[in-house]
Amino acid sequence: MIFYIESFTTGSIDAHKNSQRRWIADKGPVVETCMGWIEKYVDPENIRAYWEGFVTIVDKDQSRKFGELVKASEILIPRLPWPRSMEKEKFLAPDFTSLEVITFASKACPAGINIPNYDDIRETEGFKNFVLNNSLNSKGAKNPDKISFATQEQSDLLLAWSNRCYEVKVGCHELLGHGSGKLIYRGDSEETPTFTDPITGEAYQSCYEKGELYNEKFGTISTSYEECRADATAFFLSPMPEVYTLFGFKEEEVDTLLWVQVMGQFRKAIVGLQVFNPTSKRWC
Repeated sequence: MIFYIESFTTGSIDAHKNSQRRWIADKGPVVETCMGWIEKYVDPENIRAYWEGFVTIVDKDQSRKFGELVKASEILIPRLPWPRSMEKEKFLAPDFTSLEVITFASKACPAGINIPNYDDIRETEGFKNFVLNNSLNSKGAKNPDKISFATQEQSDLLLAWSNRCYEVKVGCHELLGHGSGKLIYRGDSEETPTFTDPITGEAYQSCYEKGELYNEKFGTISTSYEECRADATAFFLSPMPEVYTLFGFKEEEVDTLLWVQVMGQFRKAIVGLQVFNPTSKRWC
């Protein structure tokens, strides 16, 4: 609390970072709460963050399921389609908890959270993952008749399966999507690491220079690009037995699981066109 007070009265980023360090060190509390200017999705420059403050209670039974996914990360992350050298030497297994939201003070209540957003803390000290269970249930399709941009047959399938499939996606997205990978910096020897493109097989060289940050390099697309990476990771891992069995799916249901996940993403892309400004050619 002392770091919150310092941060909010002085504007100190370092004080807020210290509050987040204390917060991630508090493992497995019954009540989870965090606050500050955290998410910067709505700022085109990805710098200014909007306020987020929440109070939640842990759903212990549901959290056990996500805890098993955390344990499986040691098996699943090495299967991702990029070289081992692109991963942290040791995966910093986070708290991964299912929460029931009591109050969420912000512009909107997401289905899942992976914070803190400070890269230097995430890289070396860890982070927490949450699924906001009573928010998650509100994200599924509710219209009993038909979902827009879908045939009646597709609509029926999405209505019946969305919530179950979305749960798998959120789990993999938050933990194994945002939680995997690392920023690769040029070493003291000034030698640039060489990697192999997992798709083309071609060798390439690329790394961050000392002091550079991901948001600075990718600019206005940094947030959306990272979300795409997390979603793609979820799609890649969801059909694996170590994942889908944790969420109660059977082998014969895997094709439907993946179809519903991907179709849901296509629908979001179409619906998302309403926030595109054709005059400035920018996303709002």
